[in-house]
Amino acid sequence: MRGVRPFATSRGEPRGFRALIPPTAWANLVQAGVRRVYHRGSPLLIQGDPGQFVVALVNGRVKALYAEPDGREVLVAVRGPGDLLGEFARTDHGPRSATVIALEPAIAYVISDAKFTASVRRYGIAEQLDRYMVAKIRETAAYTWRLAHRRPAERLAGLLLDIVEAAGPDHPDPLTVPMSQEELAAGLGLARSSITPVLADWKRRGLIRIARSRITVTDLEHLRRYALDG
Repeated sequence: MRGVRPFATSRGEPRGFRALIPPTAWANLVQAGVRRVYHRGSPLLIQGDPGQFVVALVNGRVKALYAEPDGREVLVAVRGPGDLLGEFARTDHGPRSATVIALEPAIAYVISDAKFTASVRRYGIAEQLDRYMVAKIRETAAYTWRLAHRRPAERLAGLLLDIVEAAGPDHPDPLTVPMSQEELAAGLGLARSSITPVLADWKRRGLIRIARSRITVTDLEHLRRYALDG
């Protein structure tokens, strides 16, 4: 989930696809869509559905989950304000490859494939869209490696950082991760028992605070070093 980092800017600046295009192009792209409000836990996209629209996320963080037919699922990406959702299905006309669920109240604009394609041409942002999509592909490869080869504590630290960094410039509480321990463990394909002692240790060392259904990061730099170095 870390490959789109070059497009994640410093606090107070746009991120995601929005950071790659002129502000007027983003504003007009959003205006081409229909405003939707999503509650925590609401799906924005559903795996297997036909891809008939693109979603421009303007507020709130979401998680993308890939599920196997037997019901097992794993978290494959975290997105935030400025990101696009569903643009791959528009390109290959295939079904949705993941389910996207709001981690917190979110606002997005749903843009039909036809209007999205027309807007990309009108504002000359096809090259930026290609860069954005390629970055997502590279990000998926890096995340797959992390799941396969990093220890649970390192994977958990990376996920917490991903969620914090997806918050965007206007988020009132970016350091709060709106996920329970069960959700975090399931998203990493782990049992809760694999991360409970890690979280307890981090709490004791002052890296995080734990509350019901959420975790607040209190030492971001220490957690970042842990994710990188173990």
